[in-house]
Amino acid sequence: MSAHPVATQAFSRNPRPVLRDPASSGNDPGSLVTWYLGLIPHWMGGQSRIRTRVLLRTHQWIVDRVLAPEVSLPTAAAELQPEGALVRALTELVPAGDRDGWRQFIQVVVANLRHALLLPVTRRNEAWVRWLFLIPYSVKAFEPAEPAPVPVAP
Repeated sequence: MSAHPVATQAFSRNPRPVLRDPASSGNDPGSLVTWYLGLIPHWMGGQSRIRTRVLLRTHQWIVDRVLAPEVSLPTAAAELQPEGALVRALTELVPAGDRDGWRQFIQVVVANLRHALLLPVTRRNEAWVRWLFLIPYSVKAFEPAEPAPVPVAP
């Protein structure tokens, strides 16, 4: 890999982000892998179990459908339709009784990913990839409200 940071490379000839080999970049403090691993406490903690599952499944989709060299971005974008494959996969992670409450969260995550894939190829760099991973983390999640206390008669 060249000495230039990935974020400064234009991808006019290659529409896929050029990422460093995970085996060789694990010790490089500026690498995507190191960045992602450093955020594991945020991905895994301080939120509901459902949100964590949705977030991690979205990350898996990003790796499988956006970063994998054999998958085209138009194919990935097709999965981001309001009733597309990613919406269905994320909805299946939510217990049936909670799906109505989580529907908006999932729709917003998918809509933001769809918007990100519409950006020009020249803006798809390492910062863009980091943004993809942050999308499900940054969307305000549905959290069931605690029931109001029942007034006690005097």
